[in-house]
Amino acid sequence: MAIWDSDKIAVFDDYDLNEFKVNISRKEKFIYWAESFSEAGSYSTAKTKDTSGLKRYVSRINKENLSETFKLAEGNDAYASITDGDYLYATAVFTDRIEFYKYDNNLEVITNVTVKNDGQLNASQQFVIVDNYLYLLVTTLDLSTQVPNTEIWKMDKEFNIVEKYNLDETSAYMRMVNVDDVLYIVEALSGRNSDGEYKSGNKIMVFDLKSQSKNYIDIPDKYPTNIHYDAKNNQLIIENEGLYNGEFSFTTVNLDNLEEDIIHLEGFSTEQYIAPYFTFKDNIYYFLFNDSLVKYDIVDKKQTVINLENYKIKDAHYLIVK
Repeated sequence: MAIWDSDKIAVFDDYDLNEFKVNISRKEKFIYWAESFSEAGSYSTAKTKDTSGLKRYVSRINKENLSETFKLAEGNDAYASITDGDYLYATAVFTDRIEFYKYDNNLEVITNVTVKNDGQLNASQQFVIVDNYLYLLVTTLDLSTQVPNTEIWKMDKEFNIVEKYNLDETSAYMRMVNVDDVLYIVEALSGRNSDGEYKSGNKIMVFDLKSQSKNYIDIPDKYPTNIHYDAKNNQLIIENEGLYNGEFSFTTVNLDNLEEDIIHLEGFSTEQYIAPYFTFKDNIYYFLFNDSLVKYDIVDKKQTVINLENYKIKDAHYLIVK
C-alpha cells in the first residue's frame, strides 16, 4: 500500500499500516484532485490542484515504482480526463469552445482539436471508454432560451465526433460510470426551488448505449457528486456532498437486486475535512482523509479508522492498494 502526502509517499507492506517500509520523497509537492484519477494497466493519471502561479499540471503515475511525471496542463486544466494506458485524453473548457488534448506517455501533446460552441455553451464533465470509443458527458446551455440540457458525445480517439446523444435532461448530471454498454449517470442537482436555492438530485439515469433507452434508479441520500463501480460485488458506489448532508456518506446500489445501503463516515466534521479519496480492493472500501484512513468491510459493515499522524502524514490525498 502506498499513501501520497504532499512531500512524500509512505509505503507499507500490509493493508493495516502495521508494516511500514519506506518514505519516498516527492520531487514536486503537488496535491492531486481526488476526482481526476483514471487508471489503466500499471498507470494512473490525474490533475493537480492549483500550484503557485495558479498553474495546474497533468500527471502520470507508475503504480509499480511509484514514479510521477508532471506536465503543465494545456489550457491550464483538465476538466475531463481519462487514460487507456497508452494515452491521456483531456479537455479544457472556454466560453466559446472546448479544447481536446491527447497526451502520449511522456505527456507531450500529440493531438489538439477544437470544438467551437454553436448556439449553446458546452461544458465537458467526464469521459468513459467503451469499445475503444470515448464517451463524453457534456452539460449545455441554450443561449437563446437559457435552458440547460445534457448530452453524450461519442468520439473516436482523435476527438472526431461520431454521434451525439441528446438526453433531454435539464438537471445537472455531472459524473458517470459504465458497466459494459450501459452508462450510470448521477443527478447532482435538479433545478432550483422558489427561493432560488439548488435542489438536490435524487436519482441515477441508466442510459443504454445500444438501444439509447433511459431508465432511472432512485437513491436515498442528497446531493450525489460522484459515482464508482465495484465489479466484484456488482454494485455502484455514490459519493454524497458532505456540506449539504452534514456528514460524509456513500450510497451503495447492488445492481443484482437494486438493494441500497448508506455508508456513514462518522467522526469527520464537514467543517474540518474535505471529501475523502475513495478506492477499493476485494471487499474492503478505503476512504482517505488528510490525516486518517477509514477501512470499511462491506461484508460485516465494520469500520476501522487508522490515524495517519502516527506516520507524520498530514496531507494524504491519494492511495494505491496493490
